[in-house]
Amino acid sequence: MSRPLQLLIISDGKPGHRNQSVGLAEALARLTPTDYRIIELDDWARGKKILGACHSAQQGPRPDWIIAAGHSTHLCALVLSRYFDARSIILMKPSLPLSLFDVCLIPRHDLKGRAPQSHVIPTTGALNRMTFSGSKEPLGLIMIGGDSKDYAFDSSELRDAITKVIRAHALDWHITDSRRTPADFLESLRDLPVTLHPHQLTGPDWLPNQLRRSEVAWVTHDSVSMIYEALSSGAMVGVLPMHQKKTHSKISRTIEELAQQGYLTTFKGLQENNPLLKCPPFAEADRCAEILLHQFSTSSS
Repeated sequence: MSRPLQLLIISDGKPGHRNQSVGLAEALARLTPTDYRIIELDDWARGKKILGACHSAQQGPRPDWIIAAGHSTHLCALVLSRYFDARSIILMKPSLPLSLFDVCLIPRHDLKGRAPQSHVIPTTGALNRMTFSGSKEPLGLIMIGGDSKDYAFDSSELRDAITKVIRAHALDWHITDSRRTPADFLESLRDLPVTLHPHQLTGPDWLPNQLRRSEVAWVTHDSVSMIYEALSSGAMVGVLPMHQKKTHSKISRTIEELAQQGYLTTFKGLQENNPLLKCPPFAEADRCAEILLHQFSTSSS
């Protein structure tokens, strides 16, 4: 019996970046025997991260592939890939030259229309761990973000939009917030016919499990990673409005393209009586995993 594919994930401690890397690892495991482990760079002080990661990596099986997401992981991933003679796979556009890595999985909007190099795999948004269960319940899930570099949070406007969404769909509604949501916002929704789930009281598996079950998901405009997770879950997806700080942001362009392609409905579309759309679920992690396995098996034969 052949040895399982050994993956080493380099994490910068950010949940969104870790989610992308683990999502790819889990997709690979669905296709071929795979083991993965994670090294957290935050476990070591600045200046000692690479040495600490090298020491930690030596304590386990020799990695075949090294997966990393986030600018602070790139140098470490490069060093470890050279040290172990392992494949280097970077998620999102790296801070170092693309040619230094074996494969880069880069969202199409970051390629800005340019033809990708041969070792670049364009992706539709960020990868994630979400999978489609094949069955849904009459549940609605609303996911609230908060202030960001691109969007400003308006509690009054958002509450009004949420109220209209709930009235538009006869579902068992659940609402959760995030670390960026104003502390008093969720409490201001208590008079609505919803079940509230403060993020402080939900475990790491609550949100993906709830998404898998939910027929409908509405996400605030700022939370693009959650939009892609909702699309990957097979839910019908809507986007709640927020005030843009920039006239033409990368996120707003992405959401406009998804709406034009029929993947989601904007709040403006809801007001114009446009129906929520049921689309085939995204499965970008699985698609990329298949490409990687084919590419590396071909190059090693």
